[in-house]
Amino acid sequence: MSFSLSSVENPFKKKELTFDYSKVPEKYHATENSEEIIKLYKGGTTGFENIGFLSNAILYDIPEEINKTKKIIETGHDELIYELFNKHTINQKDTPLLSATFNPEMAQVFAPTNHLYEREDKTIYQIKIEPNRCVVDYYDVGKCGQSKEFFILGAIFPEEISAVKIINDDEHSELLEDYNGVQMIKRMPDRTSNNRKVKDSANWIYYH
Repeated sequence: MSFSLSSVENPFKKKELTFDYSKVPEKYHATENSEEIIKLYKGGTTGFENIGFLSNAILYDIPEEINKTKKIIETGHDELIYELFNKHTINQKDTPLLSATFNPEMAQVFAPTNHLYEREDKTIYQIKIEPNRCVVDYYDVGKCGQSKEFFILGAIFPEEISAVKIINDDEHSELLEDYNGVQMIKRMPDRTSNNRKVKDSANWIYYH
C-alpha cells in the first residue's frame, strides 16, 4: 500500500525522480513522444489532492531504493526490471514506485465504492505527468491489459494531480454497466478495453 502523510517530507525534487529516457529501452517508455504530457488515473484514499502521494520507499525512509530502481531501469536489464515490476505488484514495503493507469475503470478497482469493507474513503485522482517520470508495465504483471499500468518513480507531486472525483459511490462508479436493463458494477474492466474517459466529467473537480 502506498500512502502519503503531511508529516512525512519528500527529500527529492521532481527532476531527481525522472528517468533518463535516452538510457531506458523504448519498450518501457510511457509514450512514443517523450515531450507529451500524459493523463493517468489513480485510485486512492481521499484528501490527497493537496499533498500528493509518496512511495513506500520514502514513507519508510528507504531512499536508496529509489536510486537503485532508477539505475536498474536505466541500465535496461530485462530480468532485473521484470523482478522490480513484480516486486512492486505484490506490494513490497520498500517499493519506490506508485501505480497509475490510462483507464479510470481500472483506477476504480483501487477506489472501491463498497465502504462496508473499507476502512478509509476512496476516490480517483487524475494525474498529468511527464512521460519520463514513469515507465509502462511492459510485462503486464499487474494484469491491466489495454488499460495499461504505469509505474511512477518516488512520488506524485501535488501539482501533478489535475483533478479529483467528487462522489465515489455505487451510482457513480466507473465500473457501472447496464446489463439488459439492470445496473450492475463490474468486478474488473475488460482487459481489452481502450477506454480513457470518465463516465461523468461533471463529477470531478479540475485544477488544470
